[in-house]
Amino acid sequence: MKTIKSDAIYDDLKYRIYSGEFNGSKRLPSETELSAFYACSRPTLRKALEVLVADGLVVQRQGAGSFLTEKGLSISQTTEIPTIRTSLFGIVFPGLGVNYVFDIICNEVTRILAQSNCSLVWGGTVMPNSPTLMDEVRKICAKYVELQVDGVFFSPIEYSPLSTTVNEYILETFTHAQIPVVLIDSDVVEFPKQSHHDLVSLDHVQASYIVTRHMIEQNIRNIHFLSPPMSAKTIKLRQIGFREALFDCGLPIDSLVFHQADPRDPIAVRSIISRGAQGILCSNDGTAITLLDTLRSLEVAVPRDLVVAGFDNLSYLSQIRTPLTSISQPTELISQEAVRLMLARVKHPHRPFRTVRFPGTLIIRRSTRYGSESD
Repeated sequence: MKTIKSDAIYDDLKYRIYSGEFNGSKRLPSETELSAFYACSRPTLRKALEVLVADGLVVQRQGAGSFLTEKGLSISQTTEIPTIRTSLFGIVFPGLGVNYVFDIICNEVTRILAQSNCSLVWGGTVMPNSPTLMDEVRKICAKYVELQVDGVFFSPIEYSPLSTTVNEYILETFTHAQIPVVLIDSDVVEFPKQSHHDLVSLDHVQASYIVTRHMIEQNIRNIHFLSPPMSAKTIKLRQIGFREALFDCGLPIDSLVFHQADPRDPIAVRSIISRGAQGILCSNDGTAITLLDTLRSLEVAVPRDLVVAGFDNLSYLSQIRTPLTSISQPTELISQEAVRLMLARVKHPHRPFRTVRFPGTLIIRRSTRYGSESD
């Protein structure tokens, strides 16, 4: 993933010099402090400092650091502060670096922003299961507020008992700082409610509908829906698509086919099987892959005895022991629209909030070929 570029660091440091921020100490923070502040490498930072030296604003003293020149000290008193600088944007995604879909979106957003002379600042990784989750989020938010980023791309935190508290804190912090937020993948409130932010995502209802219809077309009549505890608000939308497919195919809709359980739990999985399940639609690929392992330990053969499908189309699904049927997310369209919404929001902060959803694509693999021999 790309981090902030040297030209963006240069612009921001120059802006801070012009504003007189460093006049008291007459020196810039250390390279270690600046690298941490901008989440960049030392070589990237040094490129920015070299340009400031060439501008005559800074002088570097070996072993001592970077100091303001007379020009740098006086410029804030004689020159109007620049009002135009490279736009900086922040990103808060759970599991960035380990979440395949979010990594793709982040890289694509970075690429698109660069085409508009904008940069994406990475504040740090947010891991939902971290014991210091709240502290990590506070630091990231504080950093973005201090950097005065022009906006933040945010995918709500899930799989944590603190999810609601953390998500509310993030949005309240940026709202108070008048920093616009574009939500990606999920809202922070459950359907039919909507938050006061732009949102771009997969069409979760459509995606769930087409994968459920596919399972029904394989002569599956008893399909169950499995999601882990504390899942994202998208689960309700996927359950709506699931129900619609059952209804359109004339199949009964029973609340007992919806399960919120850990796919690693053999007791919970046995309970689903005991209800005559022929198919299990999982809320995401991670859940589905874990379920496949549990079913194997219970000597339930997929797809001979039962079919399984998921969402996200992780890159390695065709290589696992039982290749998994899944929904491919339109990551390129989501990324393009997220940037478009953000730039429009920055330019027109009071325009009506928009929600944009893109259809997913069904990728069929062995896991839903009901009755065929398993590997």
